This record gives sequence, structure tokens and C-alpha cells, in this order.
Amino acid sequence: MECKQCGNSLPENAKFCPECGAPVPADDVVEETPSAKEKVEVVEEVIEESQTTEAEEPVQDVVEEVEETEEETIIQEEPVESEEENAQEEEWYYVKESQSAGPFTLEQMIERIRDAQIKEETLVWKAGMADWQKLKDTELKEYLPTPDVKPEGDQWYFVDANNKQNGPYTVEQMKGLIQAHQIYGNTFVWKTGMADWKRLKDTELASYVMPEAPKQESAHQTFTKKPIYISERSIGLSIVLSIVTCSIYYYYWLYTLARDVNECCRAQNKSGPGEPGIVVLLSLITCGLYGIYFYWKAGKVLSELEFDNGYRVSDNSIIMLVLPFLGLGIISMAICQSTLNDICRYGNE
Repeated sequence: MECKQCGNSLPENAKFCPECGAPVPADDVVEETPSAKEKVEVVEEVIEESQTTEAEEPVQDVVEEVEETEEETIIQEEPVESEEENAQEEEWYYVKESQSAGPFTLEQMIERIRDAQIKEETLVWKAGMADWQKLKDTELKEYLPTPDVKPEGDQWYFVDANNKQNGPYTVEQMKGLIQAHQIYGNTFVWKTGMADWKRLKDTELASYVMPEAPKQESAHQTFTKKPIYISERSIGLSIVLSIVTCSIYYYYWLYTLARDVNECCRAQNKSGPGEPGIVVLLSLITCGLYGIYFYWKAGKVLSELEFDNGYRVSDNSIIMLVLPFLGLGIISMAICQSTLNDICRYGNE
């Protein structure tokens, strides 16, 4: 093998020309890549020979290349192993719908905990764990949300006129609602520890129910507040029966509405909208026109009723008058029945 630069004969497996110091191309070398120590020895030999051949510049380039290669080898070997180990340690799995989901990084697991995709009872696993464990039993438990602290004292709930549950409220808040006439003695209430709902007047909140002083009666009016004896009626069932029976039940329902409205007015010495039979008869004769008048009159007289516990009836007379002209007379009846149900529930003490 000869040097391609000076033509001098080269020893077997030589890396540099002993005459001119030129490096031998890698293709001509059969031996395996020498270690860093061998490279340094070769460079030292070349430096010694280059002192006699005056080939300093190519030797210096080779020395720098060898040093850079050696430094890169030392720096890059260990970090690769540590990165692989860290990646393996942070690969988490969890059970979702009886199947394993993953792998996920620690950051991804934290996001899923905050989004409530995984909870404290979720089974999780990562490399190094002997078996699946509940999340609350692993180091991930520190990322679980802090449980809400339950407020001190009794928590009260009540059912309003629309049969909607409201709450929780403290005792002081319930007292404020009573004084504002938003809940009454007959309002159904419940608190933690009670077996079932009770009327407010049958609980310890009854002491906050203070009846208003009776108003002075005018010279032309003798007003006495008596219990109103009417019964609640299912609005949905009444509407269905009115449709199924081709309006036959509709007129019976109208009769009961007129009867209950008159009973409310009679209890407080007020004039009602008319006798039940007359209301039904005139509605049939006038093809429903008198029924429209009845809805308006019923809404007016019910809104004028007064109760010792402060309960007030809303004035729905205008709405009940307009709806029949839109073909929704049955809705006016439903509003009237709802008002009567509320009086039965909240008006009597």
C-alpha cells in the first residue's frame, strides 16, 4: 500500500504516512476503529515524525479532530442512558372501562386528575410497581383535589310554590326568608338528620313564624279569617282527562274551580265569581265566552285574599284573560288550579 500524496510505501494498517505525515483514507484501513488511547498514541508518533518531515499543519488538524471526537464520546454516552431510565419511570397506566390506558407522563396524569378523568379509586400502575394500586395509595395522591369542607351548623332545604327544592340555607337565612314572607308555616322543610319533610310550623323554625297583626276592619266590611277547606288537584291529570274525554271532564274541572274559588272568598267574606253551576251553564250557552270572564274574575278575587301568615297570591287575571283568545283556555284553568293548590298548601296555618 502506497501513500497517495508522496508515493512512499506504507506499513500495513498505517494511519499516516511516515514521510509526509498525510492521513491514510479510511477505506484503505481494514482494522477496526482504534480506541481513544490508540488514537492518542498514533498522534504522538505522527507528531514525532512530523518534526523531521516539516508536516506540522496536517498533523495539528488531526490532533484537534481526535480530541473533539473523544470529548463528544465521553459527554454523550451517559445522558442517553439516564433519559431512557427517566422516561421509563414516568410511564403511567390506569384502568379505564376495564381496559388499560396509557402510557402517560406524570404531567398528563396530573391533568387527568384535575379534569376528574381519574379519581382516587382508579387503579394505576407504572414500571417498578409489583401490581396495580389505587391512585390514592401512590405518590399521585398529592395531586388529588382537596375535599370541600362541610359548613358548620344545620343545612335547611324547603319546597317553594313551584314544587322546586331550594337550599341549603343556614338557620339565620331561613329566618330571613320567613320574615320576608317567602316561606310560611305550611312550607315543607327538611334538614340533615330529619327522617322526612315536615311543615315548617312543626319544626324548631316555628318560633320564627310571627303572625301579622290583624288589620282594622272598615265600616262597610266585616272581615274574619277562617280556614279554607279546599283540596289540591293534579293539574297534569286534569289536562289529560279533559283531552281524552273530549272536553267532558273539562266542564267538570271548571265546576270544581268555581266551587273552590267561591269557598276561598266565602272564608274571608268576599264575593266570588259566581255559583259553579251557573258558571258552567253560561260557558256552554255563550260558547266559552263566559268562561273567559270567569278566568279573569277568579284571578282578581284570589289575588285580593289575605292570610295571617303573610302569604300573598299573585295577580294572574290578565294572563288568564288573554290565553283563551290564543286558544289556550286550558292553560288559564291550569294557572287557576295552581293558585288554589298553593293556597291549600301555604295559606292555612
